[in-house]
Amino acid sequence: MLSRVAQASRLGLAASRLPRTAVRQPIRFPAAASPASQFLRTYANKKSSPEETPRPAPKQPSPGPKDPAAESSPAQEPAEQKPAESAEPEPIPFHKLPDLTQGIPSTLEAELEQRAGKSPSSLTLGEEEAAAGGGGGRSRGPREEYVSTSERNRKWWTRFMLAVAGSGSLVGIAYMGRNWEDTIEAERHPDIPNGWSPALWWQRTRARWGESVSYYQDPAFEKLLPDPDPSFERPYTLCISLDDMLIHSEWTREHGWRVAKRPGMDYFVRYLSQYYELVLFTTSPYGMAEPVVRKLDPFRFIMWPLYREATKYEDGEIVKDLSYLNRDLSKVIILDTNASHVRKQPENAVILEPWKGDANDKELVALIPFLEYIHTMQYSDVRKVLKSFEGKHIPTEFARREAIARREFNKQRAEKSKHGKPSGMGALGNLLGLKPSKMSMTVPIDGEQDPTEAYAQGKMLQDIARERGQRNYMVLEKEIRENGEKWLKEEQQAMEKAQQEMMSSMMGSFSGMFGPKKEGGDGTKA
Repeated sequence: MLSRVAQASRLGLAASRLPRTAVRQPIRFPAAASPASQFLRTYANKKSSPEETPRPAPKQPSPGPKDPAAESSPAQEPAEQKPAESAEPEPIPFHKLPDLTQGIPSTLEAELEQRAGKSPSSLTLGEEEAAAGGGGGRSRGPREEYVSTSERNRKWWTRFMLAVAGSGSLVGIAYMGRNWEDTIEAERHPDIPNGWSPALWWQRTRARWGESVSYYQDPAFEKLLPDPDPSFERPYTLCISLDDMLIHSEWTREHGWRVAKRPGMDYFVRYLSQYYELVLFTTSPYGMAEPVVRKLDPFRFIMWPLYREATKYEDGEIVKDLSYLNRDLSKVIILDTNASHVRKQPENAVILEPWKGDANDKELVALIPFLEYIHTMQYSDVRKVLKSFEGKHIPTEFARREAIARREFNKQRAEKSKHGKPSGMGALGNLLGLKPSKMSMTVPIDGEQDPTEAYAQGKMLQDIARERGQRNYMVLEKEIRENGEKWLKEEQQAMEKAQQEMMSSMMGSFSGMFGPKKEGGDGTKA
């Protein structure tokens, strides 16, 4: 113990003998940063870590008398400045700096990652850390996992609406499979009786669903035309199309929509109105076609106009089903320009080429002799006649057949006049000085030539019928010229009168519903 105290006293005396300059701390000067490193740091855009914060310089002692020992140690200063220079951060290499020549980099990705829950340090992750799932081993979802509130609401409402639609469909199917409510429904479906079996339930559902769909696909009425009037009945019915048959519509930038009437349309309609019950059967809607029809036929020679509402929608196409006409199909002919429109009854159809606005067209008028001949011969089934002209141009083929028949008729008449003898009635008439017309059992129409005289002159039956039709047409044209304006004015007045009566009736019903009730003579309310 005493030896240790003696040793410590010796060390203290030795230290007191040392000069004071030996134990004085050396003066430290902060190392000045090089200009190059400061220039590069301005582009580094790298925040210094807390460890790299520069430390405050040590306090320098107050100035005093210079010590020769301090002046004699200049070689120690570079060695003492090295630790300060090593603490300076290394500059970022130039190739790792952001490229600002293309503009400031976008921070959208960083904001989305931060909103998704990633730490801000993910902005500085290197490629190796990103590939290894950096960020301290913390699992982060991909960017696609972020869903906005509006997107979540949209998905929720979509699922909700699908669920409601599915539930409604199931309820509707179950309701449509119920038993028939009355005898009318049961009579419409005699092959599907009432019952609670799944098979009968499904059959009733299909039957009711078919009726619901057919409401929009089938014609508006089961009978498109009323029953024929015996006082104004025509033996045949002729259905005529509108678009590219009687008219042609086109649109141009200069004039807009324009409608052209086919040459001979008035003559065709007015002449055949004496032989046929004319029906306009078009695929155009009522609102579009009705004004055109009234302009084309102001005197209403077309008795029954039928529009899009009278057609049938089948397999994606519009079809004119003649079975809804309420007429005998053996007496019905339809003229159309589209074979798909008459595919239900092709044996009743005459397909013509569409008219494209040619002012010199004569196809419509050339068809009149054929239609007139059918009426003259009074065929029991027009479908057999149309079958014989299938695949041929009807006006040309009919003219060829008529020429052959005329040659045969003239040949027979020549042979009969050469070898024949007058009959008993003819000889008696010659003896009495009577003309053959006076001996005929048929009474001709006023102004019409006797058939016997017509035959003697070489006229065939269709020639006589044609002359009669021409006379009737001339009389009709004369009546239109003389009284046409008066007929149109009377029709206009009748329409205005009907509108006024309808308005007065409607106002009377409203006043009766909301107005004060009148009191009778006995004090009671009428």
